[in-house]
Amino acid sequence: MKFDPRRASRKPPKNRDPNRPWDLRTYKVRKNQFQDVDLRGKDISKKVIEIFGEEMIKAIKEEAKRAAGMGTGIPRTKEFLDSFYYEISKGGAIKIKSEWQWVKKYLERKESYEMSWLTRKSNMEKKVVPIRTKTGEVVFRNLPLRTENKWIHPSVYKFNFIEQGIEKGRIKAIRRATFFITKSMSKGEQ
Repeated sequence: MKFDPRRASRKPPKNRDPNRPWDLRTYKVRKNQFQDVDLRGKDISKKVIEIFGEEMIKAIKEEAKRAAGMGTGIPRTKEFLDSFYYEISKGGAIKIKSEWQWVKKYLERKESYEMSWLTRKSNMEKKVVPIRTKTGEVVFRNLPLRTENKWIHPSVYKFNFIEQGIEKGRIKAIRRATFFITKSMSKGEQ
């Protein structure tokens, strides 16, 4: 079932200012992420932190578009995608924020549930489900006969496009920041 904020039974907390943005995640850039560059005795510049923030926000927007295309109830509007931004706090931490009022609802955990429709009715019936693994290989699983042994769907994040976006953005940012650092070190700027 798709989430529709118009039909939400639970309103946002009364003590929360709806014009104040949500703090979604905080990320700290570490020196040990840069394998090809020796940063001992050097500080990470604000420009490098900005590179990480830009790449993470770009990747979060891409993941949100992908999740919205899968029919998960995430808005496809430009306003939703443009609501994500980053701020650099003291100490060089990147805070991922959103001004979208209902964004926390999209990030709640989904409870585990029994998949009762995935059982066989008789011993003679052969029900097989194809499952694709991470390597792309297709594996076939037999369904259980008894309802006591029915498959349980694990508790997973309802929409984890934020975490996926941060990870993909981090990987892109490391490449881009490494190039920037090596270029600035060769010029003698940093």
